[in-house]
Amino acid sequence: MDADKILIATFEVKNYKPNEISLKVEGGKIYVDGKHFSEGEYGTESSEFHRTYVLPESVEPSSVSSRVSSDGVLYIEAFKNPPKETEVALVGSSPTSGDVAKIDDKKFTVTLDVSSFSPEEVVVKVLNNELTVRARHESESHGHFTSRQFNRHFVLPKDVDMDSVVSKLGKDGRLHIEATRKAQPKASERKVEIIMDE
Repeated sequence: MDADKILIATFEVKNYKPNEISLKVEGGKIYVDGKHFSEGEYGTESSEFHRTYVLPESVEPSSVSSRVSSDGVLYIEAFKNPPKETEVALVGSSPTSGDVAKIDDKKFTVTLDVSSFSPEEVVVKVLNNELTVRARHESESHGHFTSRQFNRHFVLPKDVDMDSVVSKLGKDGRLHIEATRKAQPKASERKVEIIMDE
């Protein structure tokens, strides 16, 4: 089995044909139903089953598949979800710089220490899915020239709504930037075809 594939359930369906078994994924659950009917010399035979399995959180619902082995066992399998991105790398920053970036299912936030700069010296720009923060200060006093710069660059996930980016400068000199993530499409019900092993 593929390393990224998970076996969710197995059970015997020896007395059922593939077209007598249905499987659907809906609302985080897997529903498996079977209905068999046959007519013989001495009468009729009917049987049915209904099973429900909770879909593991680590599984991608659209990847659920099923197959019936040659010995009449139904296998229900699915692929693992790709790992969620939980941190955003700060290009050009160090762990002691006071930068804090977080991302969750709903939004991206970053807090930057720009207390060494005045508000008009700080510039926040967005281009496609990239966020850039720059600050530059220059001053001259008693013949001494002072210059300092600040540059931070972020590449955000594609589902971040860049039109929603807002920034706010606190009295403590910390710049807070926030953007919302676009809502993911709701899970939809689908019927899964059952494949017979050769």
